[in-house]
Parts: sequence; structure tokens; C-alpha cells
Amino acid sequence: MIDTNISEPVFQFLGGIFHQDIETPESALDEYLEEIPKEEQETDIAALKDFINSDYSDEEKNDFIDEAADGVDILSYGISPLEWLEQVIQKIEKNIGTL
Repeated sequence: MIDTNISEPVFQFLGGIFHQDIETPESALDEYLEEIPKEEQETDIAALKDFINSDYSDEEKNDFIDEAADGVDILSYGISPLEWLEQVIQKIEKNIGTL
């Protein structure tokens, strides 16, 4: 089980944006990028990177991402949940100009 201190902000991000009621993951991310202040996006990036760089196994991280982002069929993208999350981070970084 992944520690709550590292998982809570990640779960809130994934579950809050990529839930079952979204049209598409892309439209949900676009909405996030347009509506959330860049300072908050920077905070989210830091939490997501802390999660990715944590000592948990890739399997634990993949399972957590898959469960938290329940509105996304990540496997349909042909990549792992971790790879998908890294792409999400890159899009956010590009949006705020840190990439």
C-alpha cells in the first residue's frame, strides 16, 4: 500500500480530473490547463514527480494510477499508467512554460 502522504495529492489530482464523468482524458486535461492557476499546476507537478520518483515499485505505482484515474482506459493508449502520467506531467510543464 502506498503511503498516504505521497498518495493523497496524487489521488486528488487524478481522481479530481480523470474521473468517470469526463468526456475524454484529453478534454479533461485541457480544462484543467485552462482553469487551474499556474501556481497550483506547479504544486501538482511537484507532487506527481515525488510520486513517480518514490521508492514504490512500478507495479504499485501503475496500479495506483489506474485506480485513481478511473475515467481513463490507460491501456488503450498502449502505454503503462506511469508512462501516461509522465506524458500528463509534460503537457502541464509545457503549459506553464517549464519544459
